[in-house]
Amino acid sequence: MTAAAAVLLGARLSRLPAFGYVSAVYLGSAGARGSAATVWAWPVQPGAQPGAWAAALGGFAAGCALYVVRGARAGAPRG
Repeated sequence: MTAAAAVLLGARLSRLPAFGYVSAVYLGSAGARGSAATVWAWPVQPGAQPGAWAAALGGFAAGCALYVVRGARAGAPRG
């Protein structure tokens, strides 16, 4: 998630989407049940959930591929 955010927002702000998503999932997934919750709430799932692992690895692969192809967004010039 942070690799994809680095492409879109730049390296300095790349942690913000991940922090916001994990915070929202932590607060909103208290009563969530079912296979769909396993995928969208993957950061707070227990270790052996296959859907959570698939979502995490899919996001990792997509972010890494986007970063390799595009690189980090250039920041504002200092001066």
